[in-house]
Amino acid sequence: MIDLHCHILPALDDGAKDLEEALEMAKIAEMEGIEKIVATPHLFRGYITPKDLGIVEEKRIEFIQLLDENKINIEVFSGAEVHISHNLIDEIKKNRRYLVVNGGSYIFVEFPPEHVFSGVKNLFFELRSEGIIPIITHPERNSVFVSNPGLLYELVQMGAFSQANSGSFTGLYGKKAHEAVCRFLELGLIHFIASDCHNTRSLSPKLSEAVEKAAAIAGDKNAIAFVEDNPQSVLNDQELPYFRTPLNPKEDKKSLYIKTPSFFKR
Repeated sequence: MIDLHCHILPALDDGAKDLEEALEMAKIAEMEGIEKIVATPHLFRGYITPKDLGIVEEKRIEFIQLLDENKINIEVFSGAEVHISHNLIDEIKKNRRYLVVNGGSYIFVEFPPEHVFSGVKNLFFELRSEGIIPIITHPERNSVFVSNPGLLYELVQMGAFSQANSGSFTGLYGKKAHEAVCRFLELGLIHFIASDCHNTRSLSPKLSEAVEKAAAIAGDKNAIAFVEDNPQSVLNDQELPYFRTPLNPKEDKKSLYIKTPSFFKR
């Protein structure tokens, strides 16, 4: 499996506090069957963002060396979880290579938990015009998307994708997030599942249970695509092989759960 969203690099944000904890997180990931990780530290989210974002790459290389020394067979790729802002385009123009996933076209964008600013459609249009493909992190944890899934639908229709947290499927973030992620999955608005891991305890790098929960809604093959085929295409900077034409929430009359759908294209 591939874990596209991990706060595993130490001393950069609220993720791993040091190399020792980062190493323990990697061991957990390896036992889970995760073979590749994208390190996605928070950037521009109220934390002290380094003046030189090259420090993120330095820490990634240092961590890769530590994994090799400890014979942990996990590849670690570059990326970031970029807090959305009105000046995001300027930041990308200045620091694109540090913000996109593995030097490609995909970028993780994070919204505040209780807010989606009014100019988001224009921003996403600008991102696509710059050749950037936004991946919205954990929309099921954003109250605006939860109450108005039509907005998420519109952004996906514009060419964005979305990544659900594994903990949302397992109940870690509560009933509302769980119901929302299942609803989004039913509507074809989820394209990846990632751990969003921050530590070795409550937010560890685990995916298996979430994949099982997603499989009950989308089927085994499709659920696996969220942690294998689709993430690999992001790393390769290619189009996603598995996707569903999203349903407009205003028009969809189906129940919350679908037990045996076969709705993905390849």
